[in-house]
Amino acid sequence: MRIVQVIDRLEVGGAERVLVDLTNLLHESEYNVSVICLLQEGQLDAQLASEIPITYIRRKHKFNPIYLFKLYKELVKYDIIHIHLRQVLRYVSLLFYFTRLNNNKVIIFHDHFGKIAQNKSISYSLKLAIKKCTAYIGVSRELVSWAKETRLNANIYKLANVIRKKETRVNSLRSHNDNIEVVAVGNFRPQKNYEYLLDVIKDSPSNYNFTIYGQSVDNAYFEKIKAQIEKFNIVDKVTIITDCKDIKTQLHKYDIGIHTAKSETGPLVAIEYLSENLPFIAYNTGEVADKIKFDFQEFIQNDFEVTNWLKQMDNLVKTKKEMEIKIELFYNQNFSEESYLKSCISIYQELLNPTKKHS
Repeated sequence: MRIVQVIDRLEVGGAERVLVDLTNLLHESEYNVSVICLLQEGQLDAQLASEIPITYIRRKHKFNPIYLFKLYKELVKYDIIHIHLRQVLRYVSLLFYFTRLNNNKVIIFHDHFGKIAQNKSISYSLKLAIKKCTAYIGVSRELVSWAKETRLNANIYKLANVIRKKETRVNSLRSHNDNIEVVAVGNFRPQKNYEYLLDVIKDSPSNYNFTIYGQSVDNAYFEKIKAQIEKFNIVDKVTIITDCKDIKTQLHKYDIGIHTAKSETGPLVAIEYLSENLPFIAYNTGEVADKIKFDFQEFIQNDFEVTNWLKQMDNLVKTKKEMEIKIELFYNQNFSEESYLKSCISIYQELLNPTKKHS
């Protein structure tokens, strides 16, 4: 079973993080797995195991047939072509119209779309591309339900996101003082709802400090948030870090996490917080919120009332030590790498041997 994971570029982002973790897990379990990037090198390339082959198409123009031919020559080497992100499928699907690629190979589309609660529309070309794939994987119950209702594909699966735990936990570098260090993680784009985070920061106690980790993927939005920080006169309470490649190496520095997005399929960052035993507060959206709110009701907010968030953050700080033990147990039971890999391999095998699927 020769497997290739396909993406545009391994920059810092949720789908890219999933690809890296999944590819490394497959490799460590001795599966033959490679990566194809449509563009050039990215920041997460170095986090793939050094033995995993990476091919760069280095596409410059979408409709230049030279790049499509180069991509086709690579894809035909594999049994399973696992495509991440909608824009990547749009490009790869151009090959479906003048080759037999989708008839001769198992092609999986892995949908990481985070705004499905707000935007259920889909273009005709993308819908057709998904139909021509062998299977559709959604990262959340919402995506899978939408895919079934829309009849996007005959084979629809859910594969919830996973974050790999670090093998050794770093002891906290925080000094023991009265300051409370709060971390927020997410690239700068409107769906992250950082405007509301700034409202929380503005009204937070004087001993609360906030650090935001995220790349400026939407520069206009990034500048808007920076201007709002100046307007609120909270520059001394907010640190923005745009060049972190692996947030898991930094989370041990913080007391609690926060995530203010209104609509997310994951959110992946919530699993990252859990993987580091970090209590957090987040809005009630996405697969992770559904999964944890029965065990950790105090982590999930059902409104955007600043006073409610601040009150709950204070409670989390006070109960942090006892929470850490509960979080570790919960994470190991619900987000294990072994069950994630087993689910993925099961999908691959079912699609390679469709006659055995219902046996």
